[in-house]
Amino acid sequence: MLCGTMTSVLDQKRRVVLPSDVIEELGLSEGSEVLFEKRKGVVVMKKAGKKEDRLLKAMSWNPKRRGKPSPVKEKEIKEIWG
Repeated sequence: MLCGTMTSVLDQKRRVVLPSDVIEELGLSEGSEVLFEKRKGVVVMKKAGKKEDRLLKAMSWNPKRRGKPSPVKEKEIKEIWG
């Protein structure tokens, strides 16, 4: 488990070399995808899951409705779909 503080330097192309401890802890290798999330003002990096897992997570998102949906008139639908 990682602990303590590690630093790295941004190069001219805004790339960062990850410390080997981080690479090992996350199980990263060349071509690995990583996700960056902002949580309460802190950016968290983690190894991306399988694309199927990310798709299922996105599809399961169910935001709460705000307000009441307004009915759409047939004329408006015809204008949209021609």
